[in-house]
Amino acid sequence: MFNAFIAFIITLLFGVVIFAKIWWDGSGMSFTFTKWYFGIFFIAALVVGACTFAGFIQF
Repeated sequence: MFNAFIAFIITLLFGVVIFAKIWWDGSGMSFTFTKWYFGIFFIAALVVGACTFAGFIQF
């Protein structure tokens, strides 16, 4: 279960790093883009965490 939590957090941090890079380049992101971006990354983090918990992905 701990590995699943780590996979979940790492996926979210990966999304934050990519978002910060896009924001730093100054592309003028809208609030709608931000909501969709973090929504998609949250779903991806849940999938990665669930797959790790179920044993499909192993460290």
